[in-house]
Amino acid sequence: MLTRVSALLLVSVLLAGAPTGRALAADRDVARRVVFGGACIKCDLAGRRLVGSAFTASNFSDANLTSADLRGAEFHAASFRNADFSHGDLRGASAVATNFSGARFVEAQLEGFDGKAVNFSDGHLGHAHLRATDLMAVDFRRADLAAADLSGSNLTAVDFQGADARGATFSDSEFRDVTFRGGHFEHASFRGADLDHASLAGAFLAGADFTDADLTRADLRGADLAGARGLTQDQLDDACVDSATRLPAGLRGHECRGGLVLPHMTMGFAGRPVPPSPPPPPPR
Repeated sequence: MLTRVSALLLVSVLLAGAPTGRALAADRDVARRVVFGGACIKCDLAGRRLVGSAFTASNFSDANLTSADLRGAEFHAASFRNADFSHGDLRGASAVATNFSGARFVEAQLEGFDGKAVNFSDGHLGHAHLRATDLMAVDFRRADLAAADLSGSNLTAVDFQGADARGATFSDSEFRDVTFRGGHFEHASFRGADLDHASLAGAFLAGADFTDADLTRADLRGADLAGARGLTQDQLDDACVDSATRLPAGLRGHECRGGLVLPHMTMGFAGRPVPPSPPPPPPR
């Protein structure tokens, strides 16, 4: 049984295309789907096998899901504020309008994660595996992403302002309307990344690797790129800097006058997710 259930916890087991009677009992590979709703604040799901589970309009704030198997799980309009997913397996999971603010995903497996309007602000994702993720309107403000791996990902309208992603990997990722303003990305890898029109203004990028990265119209004003690796003059000729930009020795940049058009600068950060409110308690 699940412990510390503070309110309604709905569990539905869906048997997909399974026969009945003795044939059902003999079929050990019947597909199952567990659907959670209501509230389970601070409940203990550590190590549980919850493959393909759905969490809909539910409140699992402060829940313990360490080492849980959540492959292919679906999160919709749910709150997991300050929950702990450390060492969990969420490969192929998806989330829409879900609040993971302050949650822990330390060394969690999130390859192929699909997130839209998701809040990871102030979260702890150090050494998390986020390869080949598809993220849109996702909030990573002030999140800890140190040594996280987001290589080969598609990121649209994502906010990394104030994030700590030192040593993180963004190789071969595509960024659209993304801001890194004021974040720490020292020694991060952007090898082969598409940073066309991205805002790295005021970001700390000392020692970061930009080999073969596309910096067309990237905003590097006030960025610290001291000791950046793989950065070429051709890349800087396509980007925008100012007098506060720090560049590696021997390289120079130029200011963009009148032609710097960045969506996040003209209309504000597009699509910043609003954390969903916890669902109301179910009737007694």
